Order: sequence, then C-alpha cells, then structure tokens
Amino acid sequence: MTQVPVELWKVIWQLATGKAWPPAGPEGVTNFYEYANREMLLPLLMVAEGLPAEIAEARGRYRAFEAIYRKRYELTHAAIPTIQRVIGADTFVFLKGGDYCHRLYDRPDLRPMTDLDLLVPTAVFTQTLAAFAAAGYPQKRGNHGSPFSPDHHEASVLVCNVHVEVHRSLAQPARAAISYGELWDRRETFTADGIKAQRPSHPDAILLQAYELAKDEFSSPLIRYVDFLLLVLREPCVLPLCVERARSWQIERPLFGALFVTSQLLPSFAVPQVTEAMEALLTPRLRSFLRRHVLPDRSREHSAYPFGRIEQLRRKFMLMDNAWRRLRFLGFATQQEVKGSWYEWRARRAGEQLPPRWSRRPRS
Repeated sequence: MTQVPVELWKVIWQLATGKAWPPAGPEGVTNFYEYANREMLLPLLMVAEGLPAEIAEARGRYRAFEAIYRKRYELTHAAIPTIQRVIGADTFVFLKGGDYCHRLYDRPDLRPMTDLDLLVPTAVFTQTLAAFAAAGYPQKRGNHGSPFSPDHHEASVLVCNVHVEVHRSLAQPARAAISYGELWDRRETFTADGIKAQRPSHPDAILLQAYELAKDEFSSPLIRYVDFLLLVLREPCVLPLCVERARSWQIERPLFGALFVTSQLLPSFAVPQVTEAMEALLTPRLRSFLRRHVLPDRSREHSAYPFGRIEQLRRKFMLMDNAWRRLRFLGFATQQEVKGSWYEWRARRAGEQLPPRWSRRPRS
C-alpha cells in the first residue's frame, strides 16, 4: 500500500478551509475535496485510510472522478506504444509522472498526469522531433518567445491526444551542471502494465525531483512533494550519494530546499538520513539564510506562485548555487527570449497557425 503521511490531509484541510483539523462537521468538506483535486491528490484521498468520518463519508460524491483519472491514465498509457514505434523504445527515458506512477504508487492512476515527459540525449533531440513530425505529430506551440528558439530545452507534441513533452534537459542548462550523459548511462529498464521502458536510476530520480521542485521555486502542486517523499523514503540509504552528486551538478541548494521544505510540510519525512543529508549540504550560514529568507512554508503557502513575479525571480536566483550560474542564466534566458521571439515572428509572418499572443498553456 502506498504510504502517504496522514499529516498531508491536515495540511490540505487547513489550506482549503483555514480551520483547525480535524473537521467538526460537514462544513468545509467540499472545499477540502476540491482543493485536494487541484493539488492532484484526489485519487490518493479516495483510498486513504484513517480519515475523520466527515471526510470519509463524503467520498461517494467524488467516485466519478476515479473513473476519470483511470480513463486519463489509460489514454496516456495507450499512447506509449505509438511513441516507442515512432522514435524507438531505447531512445528516451520517462521523467516525472510517467516514471513515478509505476515506481512509487500501487496503481498508476493514483498519480495523475497532465502530460507525458520524456528525456532524450541532446544529440538526437532534433531528430526525435523530426521523427514525430514525419509520423504526423508536429511540434505544438503553447507559449511565446523562448519556446520558439531552436535551442530551447523542451518541445511539445500531441500524440494520440496526449501531450508529450520532449526534453533534452529539465531546464535551461545554464542553471546547473547536471550531467545528462552520466544520467543516461545510469538509466534502468523497467516493465509495468505491459510496457517495457527506461527511467533514471533511483538516486538520479531523487535529484531530478528536487531540481524540479526548485525550478518552480517550490510552488509546485503538492503531489510533487508526495513524489519526492516516496522517492526518498523508498531508499533513504542513497542520500549520501545524492549529496555527492548534488555538489558535482551544482544543485546543492535545490536538494537542500527540497529536503527542508518537504520536512516542514510533512514532519514524518524528517528521518535521520534526511536530517543528516541536510546537514551535509551547504554551510550552516547558507542553510540558515535559505530557511529564513528564501524557502516557503508550504503548509501555509498555496501553489502556483501566489507571491507574484518579483518574488518568483528573487527565489529563482537565490536557488542557483553560485553567482556565476545566475549571470549565465540571465544571459542565456535573455538570448533565448530574443531568439525565440524572432523565430516566432518569422513563423507568424509565414502564416503558421499559432496561439494568440496573449494565450499561454497552463503549467502541468
């Protein structure tokens, strides 16, 4: 049984209603379920044990969502053979939900996904997109500016009505020194639900998830913290190796931040191995600075950037490991925006069907 800490539901209740846990009656229960659904936690809530009666008795009203999430998983799963046929089963690894739904959860539909993330080697990124286009799945444009740059770190295609995000890196490479070649060499093969595929090694998956949380300035949906907790607690013995790689990849701040914020959000996560890993990262002074001035308290702060663009940028820069990285990122992001805007202008002038300038695809 997938072990989700019971304190998670206390946090959801307090964020959704502003009231003390446990519920004293039916008031607020609807808000609680709706909030859990927004945080992509409703499937786990529907199978959670030990909930107060007011919460458990309301499940019947939300049973239809279970069928929806199951159908969504089936739709995503059905697209995988097509993806493997078009680009080759050995040319990519699954990232995020496409990996975790099988690695961490008893049933894959317990881990909702809005898209399917693939990582391919940089050397074949362009060829991969060309293979999709030749098979009738051209690149989709859901944003403006930098995503139009040919150097952008990811691209979207729609395969069998499933959004597929093809990555050559998780984010702009200037932000960190992640060795994607080493990550690729350490990939592992797994078989689940009739599909044979590849995913990162377990220590690499922990590091990538920490980086993913930091990339969003720790404003991700709470399901991603559950992913991180389950990854770490499944093999806490690999944390010293993760610390070593985090130094090499210059993502000590992201790893420390993920460990600290998750421990604050879900106190049962703070096992001795987690505490020791946090103390092995950075300096005491820097850890204190991040705790006091950068890292959020996710038991009080909602998802999806409630703090505004200025604070988002401040956190983004403070979560990079050194000043040189920040300068490189600033230069690289500016270059990408200019180059992408130029390519977008050319595409519009050539008559390509693109989204209106003011539209943006929602974050997954």
